[in-house]
Amino acid sequence: MNSPVVDQLRPDASDRATEDGRARILAWSRAGAIAVVLATRPPSRLLRNSARIALLVAGSWLIAVGVAVMLWSGLGPGPLDVFIGAIRMRTGLSLTLAVWLVMASFIATAWLLGRRPGPGTLLSPLLVGPIMEATVSLIGRVEPPDALVMALAIHVTAVFVVGLGAGALIVSGLGAGSGELLAAAASDRTGRAEPRTRMAIESSLLFVGVVLGGPIGIGTIVVALTIGPAVMVGHRRVDGLVVNCRTRFAAARETGEGPTRPASATRRSTGCRRRS
Repeated sequence: MNSPVVDQLRPDASDRATEDGRARILAWSRAGAIAVVLATRPPSRLLRNSARIALLVAGSWLIAVGVAVMLWSGLGPGPLDVFIGAIRMRTGLSLTLAVWLVMASFIATAWLLGRRPGPGTLLSPLLVGPIMEATVSLIGRVEPPDALVMALAIHVTAVFVVGLGAGALIVSGLGAGSGELLAAAASDRTGRAEPRTRMAIESSLLFVGVVLGGPIGIGTIVVALTIGPAVMVGHRRVDGLVVNCRTRFAAARETGEGPTRPASATRRSTGCRRRS
């Protein structure tokens, strides 16, 4: 319980009053309020949320670039992209609008089935569509390799780039992808295992995409066989990188806080020794 008498007996009372007054002065502006928060509270939550958003953006960028390279190689993209390509051919939509349309339909269906999307579920397609279209337009100026071995090597590399991006999205924890969300919602309703439900959905999309004239080839089989291991490797790599960064950051904070202990904390500890 605080009282004027007790505060006068405390050695740090004047220092605390000075700090509170300085905080009130700074808080008159938005920048000052932010400065107060950063000065009086460890910004671990801010850094953590910023890192999660950065992982989401980086993962979306990697997925978009990887799929764009698969489209450029001409060997055939994955089942979902075969379906998106068919939608483009039938409707005349741009790549961005086709991606948005298909992803929005997945998210809406999953939501109706009882699975609510996370912020990353909604934000990632908005990033993937324009980045993918811009990348396709950029690399389309270069002819793909004629040698099948070289084209397959590029295609497999692109699959693992997509896996790395998917791993970043998983580690960010901001929400499942639209396809994963739909598979989880369908699994809840049917009672079947989620991997089998996802395989059934992708097979159906592939079938419909082929019937509608979507781009299919040997690369589609390559994607189907390698995307699972690619996502596992990507998730392990990104998770290990995040854990390593957290460890180094924690060690740096401990090392930095040791010799630069705040003066007010030193005075408080001295005052406690005096009172004892």
